[in-house]
Amino acid sequence: MTSRLNRFVQLAVLLAISAWLVTCGTEPTPSIWDPEWKGRPDPVITGVEPPGGTFAGIGIVTLIGENFSSEPAENHVYFDGVKGEILSATPTAVQVKAPNLTGDSVRIKLRVDGAILFAEWYPYKLEPAAIEWGDFDKFDDAYAIACDKDENLYVSLKGRKIVKVTPDGERQDYTTSLADKASGMKIGPDGSIYYVNILPFMFKISPQGKDGLFARLPGGAFDLDFGPNGNIYCGGSGKAVYRVKPDGSSEVAADYGNVVIRTIRVYEGYVYVGGKDNSTGEHKVWRNKIVSATELGPQEVYFDWTAKIGSHADLLSLTFAADGDMYVGTNAPEAIFVVHPDGSFEPLYPGVIEPETYAMVWGNGQYLYVNRRNVDATKKKIIRINMLKNGAPYFGRQ
Repeated sequence: MTSRLNRFVQLAVLLAISAWLVTCGTEPTPSIWDPEWKGRPDPVITGVEPPGGTFAGIGIVTLIGENFSSEPAENHVYFDGVKGEILSATPTAVQVKAPNLTGDSVRIKLRVDGAILFAEWYPYKLEPAAIEWGDFDKFDDAYAIACDKDENLYVSLKGRKIVKVTPDGERQDYTTSLADKASGMKIGPDGSIYYVNILPFMFKISPQGKDGLFARLPGGAFDLDFGPNGNIYCGGSGKAVYRVKPDGSSEVAADYGNVVIRTIRVYEGYVYVGGKDNSTGEHKVWRNKIVSATELGPQEVYFDWTAKIGSHADLLSLTFAADGDMYVGTNAPEAIFVVHPDGSFEPLYPGVIEPETYAMVWGNGQYLYVNRRNVDATKKKIIRINMLKNGAPYFGRQ
């Protein structure tokens, strides 16, 4: 018993000595604190431009202050925790693109590499650039849209139904249509709705809501637009541009060979035509000069869509801003492309709007209305986009 006790005591002593040796032979963990280190001075925000707020996803915000870095990558700006894209930087100003985040009381924080504290600005407002309009849901199957001089929006729904959305966004039943749906639709000088539905007919809904046949066409028409002299230009599967006169008579205005026309817009003395050349499979935008009330000039390629955008994107709709920019709707992820008069182009509001842009119509001010169709029924919506500029005038809307 004593032998066992001795062995136990010896073992305990050995363990204690070993622990003491290990402790004595190990250096203490060095501290990460460097008493000689001096960081950058903390940034300070003294002002923000624009001061009241801007649009989410597209707005450019300039932070004014001091102790910023002149290297853009060393500045980090967050809007309620969501990082913005730094565009430029100086020691007293940082320019950043706002993220696609909305709110009336957004907190802006700026961090500079090497500084300890954040700079803050609060509150700041980020408004949506695009909103859902008219309370449409997954059960609504919308096609053509048109806007009148009072900013009422008319929407053709499958099932022979036309609804009106007032300027304050209230949806109302308007009338029934003879056709199951309209593929293209415009307001005429008399306040009537003129529409086509792919077949070789054009219909007219009077301001009282009565629908009737207005013209028989030489071939099928998908879209239409008013030009000068009261003429209506339309086209579709008939592979030609048709001219419909104020009396309802119609004729071929321009042969388009093997092109199936998808969209038509009259702008600055030209008829613009978007479609697909079935002989090559290419989508393009062509145009014909309006020489007179009875004559169109030869067609010319205005924008080679497939060559510049790619074969993955179909050209679905087009319209113009007052400054000459052309907007082309597509089923590509970018949804809408802006084509400038010099031929350069870029997506409209990347990350803010979704495809597909079946139809577009500009209101009387800065709003562009879009019918967003989608394979996901819950995403089928009418969208109102603030374009920050006016659209080109429509001859029919007076």
